[in-house]
Amino acid sequence: MKGVHPGPECAEETVRWYRHPEDTTLDYRDWRLMSHFQPIFSIAHGRLVGLEALLRPRHAGEDVSPLHFLCAKLPLTELSWRDRLARCLHYENFRPLSGDDLWLFVNRVPLADIATEDELPPGLDPHQVVIEFTEGESTDSGLLRELVARYRALGHLVALDDFGARHSNLDRLFTLAPDIVKLDRKLILLADEDARVRRSLHRLVALIRDTGALVLFEGVETAAQARLAVEAEADLVQGFHYARPQPRAFALKSTWGAREKLHGPLRAHPRRQHTRRLPEDLDRIFRQTLRRVALGEAFPRASAELIDRPEVYRAYLLDAHGRQLGHSASRVPVTQLRYLPLADGAGALWSARPYFRRAIALPGRLHLSDPYLSVPDGTWVCTLSATAHGETGTFVVCADLAADALDPENAP
Repeated sequence: MKGVHPGPECAEETVRWYRHPEDTTLDYRDWRLMSHFQPIFSIAHGRLVGLEALLRPRHAGEDVSPLHFLCAKLPLTELSWRDRLARCLHYENFRPLSGDDLWLFVNRVPLADIATEDELPPGLDPHQVVIEFTEGESTDSGLLRELVARYRALGHLVALDDFGARHSNLDRLFTLAPDIVKLDRKLILLADEDARVRRSLHRLVALIRDTGALVLFEGVETAAQARLAVEAEADLVQGFHYARPQPRAFALKSTWGAREKLHGPLRAHPRRQHTRRLPEDLDRIFRQTLRRVALGEAFPRASAELIDRPEVYRAYLLDAHGRQLGHSASRVPVTQLRYLPLADGAGALWSARPYFRRAIALPGRLHLSDPYLSVPDGTWVCTLSATAHGETGTFVVCADLAADALDPENAP
């Protein structure tokens, strides 16, 4: 069905809409605009929960990037008009699904006019629409806060897009308090190649969750990247691995069979810490060190065999309050330490460290920490700890082990 339809208010232009059962397109000057949708899934629920609307413009009969249509160099009035026009097209195309329990993710250019609100078509409720903002180096923080507050007051959810790219600022997680944070696909690519990024990804997800936001991994293209999203405990995912952007009807058909792709990694890949196991001979040597400390043997001698192990960077002894007794026994020459002023641990208080607290809380058991960056040399380690009870008191024996030796999949 074809007809002239006035779009959002504009003093000089009308828009020619083309409505068909499958989708709606429109002409604006010498542009033809179309909507494509990329499915967004919940990992835990194993199902479709939303669609991201993506503009597909044609100019003079040629497919072009959306950035050509929404060029930042346009006069602000024209940019605001085009930005809003694109969203109105997406609303029209999503409207047949408005009765379903789905989110519609739409982008908004932060530079565009803040004064004009979107008019949702009948049947589409504000709580179904997630407004995405992409931050940049020049994005005004005050304007972003005003936009977020405005859309939230209208009943929309707000998403921060491409977080982790270019000039992302952690402080905006707290000042904007988005409902959903979309991690940039470059983080997934880096994590796929670099163990340091993989280890940090879980911590980044936890930090974002602490702000009260859900975490969405975008740009997931392979089964390996899907496993990374699961291991990092992402809430939502989207990407070519699950479904490509397509017109509405085809986008929905492409979600068939996605459940196995979502739940397969959950069944096949247990949590990472379950894969870190001590070699039997290292377990034996560490327990032997505990017995020697309990019998009162000097720590350098008691830990000598332990230090000879290739997985062990250093060993050290703490008292019942977490204070280090003497210097660390180490096989790493002092000249090779990255943080030389922090090399001498004698007298340091490690009572806040999880490996100490667990050893004191659960005596008689060996405890292995999650990987972390060690203070003296800047290497990734897991700390093995346990209590040793002797005539002179209770001690905690600690050994810093190379994290990648326990879990080769994490090797840099």
